[in-house]
Amino acid sequence: MAKTHYSEHLAAGQVAAITTLLALAYLPLAQWLAVRVSLFVAAAIALRLAALRWPALTPSRWLLLPLTAAGALNVLSAYASISGRAAGSALLATMLVLKLLEIRGKRDVRLLAILFGFLLASQFLFDQSPQLVAYLLLLLVADLALMADLTARTASRPLLGAVRAAGRLFLLSLPLAIALFILFPRLSSPLWSLGEDEQAGVTGLSDRLEPGSVSELVLSGEPAFRVWFDKPPPPTEQLYWRGPVLWEMDGRGWGPRPAEASAVAGPLAEADGRIGYQIVMEPSDQRWLLALDLPIEIPGQARLTIDYQVLVNERLTNTERYRIVSATRYRTGTLDPAMAAAGRGLPPNVTPRMRALVASWTRDSAAPAEVVDRALAYFNREPFHYTLSPPPLGGNPTDEFLFETRRGFCEHYASALAVLLRIADIPTRVVLGYHGGEPNPLGGYLIVRQSDAHAWVEAWLLGEGWRRLDPTAAIASERVERGPEIEGLGATAPLRFGTEELDRFARLAHRLRLVADALQAGWQNWVLDFSSADQLALMSLIGLGYLSEYGLVVAMILVATVITGLTVLYLARGRPRDPLEVLFDRFAARLARIGLRRRPNEGPLDFGRRVAARRPDLRAQVDPFLSLYIRLRYGRANRKVGLPALRKRLQRVRPQRR
Repeated sequence: MAKTHYSEHLAAGQVAAITTLLALAYLPLAQWLAVRVSLFVAAAIALRLAALRWPALTPSRWLLLPLTAAGALNVLSAYASISGRAAGSALLATMLVLKLLEIRGKRDVRLLAILFGFLLASQFLFDQSPQLVAYLLLLLVADLALMADLTARTASRPLLGAVRAAGRLFLLSLPLAIALFILFPRLSSPLWSLGEDEQAGVTGLSDRLEPGSVSELVLSGEPAFRVWFDKPPPPTEQLYWRGPVLWEMDGRGWGPRPAEASAVAGPLAEADGRIGYQIVMEPSDQRWLLALDLPIEIPGQARLTIDYQVLVNERLTNTERYRIVSATRYRTGTLDPAMAAAGRGLPPNVTPRMRALVASWTRDSAAPAEVVDRALAYFNREPFHYTLSPPPLGGNPTDEFLFETRRGFCEHYASALAVLLRIADIPTRVVLGYHGGEPNPLGGYLIVRQSDAHAWVEAWLLGEGWRRLDPTAAIASERVERGPEIEGLGATAPLRFGTEELDRFARLAHRLRLVADALQAGWQNWVLDFSSADQLALMSLIGLGYLSEYGLVVAMILVATVITGLTVLYLARGRPRDPLEVLFDRFAARLARIGLRRRPNEGPLDFGRRVAARRPDLRAQVDPFLSLYIRLRYGRANRKVGLPALRKRLQRVRPQRR
């Protein structure tokens, strides 16, 4: 087979193209890497672009060595290592831009175009959103177009032709990629979760409650989790999503009780309103799973604690999908003595006026349930305001909130109510979680956002068990303040602030957000969370559920071989030949049979003259065919009319040996 010779002329546009591609590929990666690394990468890219305009700026080979050392030291100083997710990606990006400065010929650009794929793949260690995937696929097609241009047999190739070739190659690869995705044996965890060296800041609840800790979350419209119910969901007033349970109050904030973390919940005295659902929870970097109050059946890898937290052993650094059954109407069992003591513990800064307030509720030996009602009535009757922007509190936030500022968010009310009930000797605890959720009709699920974060109280009452108390619901609606922050949240504002009619533009924007969220949820469920169980279900659906892991590997190899073979055959078939070329080849073949072979690179006019010189008797057959062929091939003659005429003239070419 003849060796293919490629043009080694390197156009400035090709260097500019690979430089631009590297810059565009680095943009989404920059948010995850150290600023000093991004500055180094930006400086190298700027130098490469400047060298296209002023070639004297191109670094010499002796200068590249200290630049390489500086780049490696820059990464090392940023991460104290060159291994790990961020450090490895930073080193890869640094080395690629240094290679960019080293470009001398097409070979260097080809190598960069190949290594470019590794830079694209490194993005998935940080983000797997469908938006990023679409962006990276566009860059991949552009990279393939550049490689098609680099391998062109001429010094330049039309841009549209290179893009068309890249698009065709990309489309031909899709069947193989889909087959490998479906058949490749699934790992227990995705590759991007292996060996994570650091966690980026994660928005969400913590196991510490202080003034302002929940209100900070309300300004975030990011999804916390999504819920698919087995049947119509409960009413909104029952949608309390349980997270961490807090017992210990130190005077300013609440924290968990570690000693009870390993205790297992006992059976409920009553459980009604059972409902099953599936949750896809965003990474929280915590160990609890959110569940509808009150969970009764939990995933096998989790445990249900004595205070009905659903805990797992490892922190949730990736999206988690799990299934739970909850009871929306329930009554808990007897109270453990240790839990009773923990639920009555008082902070060190209880003031006389706090005790006097509680004494006014218990003066007539009221039952605990009546004390609870009086406490809630107090928040309703007195001029308390529910606001996202409460005034700052000092060293005794509970006392100042109750008797001075009287303006706060859910954490202020939950903390104050819990302390007051403990003063009344009623066991209480604070629960953090979320309240409500927004239905997404496009995906048939409920979106619970960070802006739905909430805190409430549970009090233990004889004959009832733990009763949920939400003091914010007791605040009169006219004292709920919708500040500019709440107005900015629009349809994602917390339930307690109510909803206002959106204008046409806001409604359209909200619908688009729901569409984007439905796409994100579908991507998460069907691509990122495609597990071995999903793979088995799909194989069973097409009658291959009996295949073992080794059987899947064999099936994958067979399918990949078939698809690759069909692709090669498709590419090898070539384009349909030009009918003019077919007729001319037949003409030349007839003359070759009598010894008049056409020479390589000999045009039709020269070939006709040589034939006429050697065989003047054939001029009457050859000249009419060639004259019409030349007009059709190189002129503007009508091919639709000329092709049939050319075939007739070919029939008259019947040379005989002499």
